[in-house]
Amino acid sequence: MKNLRKWLPVLAVLAAAAPYLHASAEFTPCKNNFTPQQQIDLGNKAAAQVYKTTPVLPDSSPETQYIRQLGNKLTAVAPGYKWPYNYHVAAVAEINAFALPGGSVFVNLGAIQAAQSEAQLAGVMAHEISHVVLQHSVCNLEKQQKIGLLSGLGQIAAGVVLGGAAGAAAQEGIGLTTGLGFLKMSRGAEKQADLEGVGLEYDAGFDPHGMPQFFQIIEARYGSGSSQFLSDHPNPGNRTEYLDKEISSYPPKPNLTTSSPAFDRIKQQVAGMHAYTAKEVSSGIWRTQRP
Repeated sequence: MKNLRKWLPVLAVLAAAAPYLHASAEFTPCKNNFTPQQQIDLGNKAAAQVYKTTPVLPDSSPETQYIRQLGNKLTAVAPGYKWPYNYHVAAVAEINAFALPGGSVFVNLGAIQAAQSEAQLAGVMAHEISHVVLQHSVCNLEKQQKIGLLSGLGQIAAGVVLGGAAGAAAQEGIGLTTGLGFLKMSRGAEKQADLEGVGLEYDAGFDPHGMPQFFQIIEARYGSGSSQFLSDHPNPGNRTEYLDKEISSYPPKPNLTTSSPAFDRIKQQVAGMHAYTAKEVSSGIWRTQRP
């Protein structure tokens, strides 16, 4: 009995914390033969290609600084290997985002402009971070070894940042005629990133409903059934339904963040900014202009 009384304060703390523990679906990284350092090196090479072919805002820009702060809140609670996550904003109009092996995350300006709350934007980023956590892109790469590593890297900006037919046309314009590369996700990988990401958003203190809300914005923009990040992020189907079901399983947590003054300031900032269309990006006109 004496020993039990000794542990009562500890048990009380654990009982008080129990309602706030996260009980989401969890997935293990897909099996691959790449070491963490090899994945980081791959991501660095891919990021260099993105900068050559895509208008990326300076690291010092308010938009990039905000996205980095938001991303750091999410990766502080990200499970698994501690990748050197870093964040960038592409001045591209399409509602899209993507993550490279090793932790580089690019968010299109169009996604920031489309988001109506910070939780929605956090949902987009949590989804992409989850692709890194689960190592989806390098598993895709192993399946595509016949294409060749550098060939796959060279397709990222044209095929992933732009997406869809515009991305395919841009690839032809710069002489890249193979597929979209290792960042083109399967529907299964998308669903895993959705479920892992919505839990990550919840753990970081954001309202997890932001993710399905953002998918609804995409559907409203691009039409019914298009709740996806363009061609590289195919819609797994019933997205809102399974996300709402997942969220309903979470214990109640007080003071979840929906939006913030920082988000409001950035929304005002980006409202008047020019985001380049797919055609403008592929033409290279952005090289002589400032967004």
